[in-house]
Amino acid sequence: EEYINASHGSLPDVNQDKLQELLSDELHFSNEEQIQNKSELCNVFSGWASIVEGHSSVNIHTIAESKRQARTGAHTVLAHWETNYDTKDGSIWYGTSVDISNKKVCGFQVFASFTIENAKIVKIVQRSDTVVKHLDVEEAVRLDKMNNK
Repeated sequence: EEYINASHGSLPDVNQDKLQELLSDELHFSNEEQIQNKSELCNVFSGWASIVEGHSSVNIHTIAESKRQARTGAHTVLAHWETNYDTKDGSIWYGTSVDISNKKVCGFQVFASFTIENAKIVKIVQRSDTVVKHLDVEEAVRLDKMNNK
């Protein structure tokens, strides 16, 4: 819950101090084809924060935690939440020239599995909606990327 609120729930004021505290230096984050380490993930949140107008909100639907493994002390937390936010005027989709100004993202669904060892998140496997679908710019982003190869 702290991770969700410090990241998705605090935009545009990502709580980088809390993220540094929660995430292991050896963090492995994956979401579909994206793979990031701790530094890269924190940079993604900074970039995401730059397009958010006002403040994001989250609605946490479920958090379930497994028992700690006796051998390693590791445990898994499963979470499902949704994120809502508006984009700023002049915002452009990452790595493209596609305008996403003044759009609304409502009910962006996220499912994640967190592996925790020694009170730090060492692994996040996340599956989420496609933001470009929520922003209604999926085709424009695809074409922009294709034309700029």
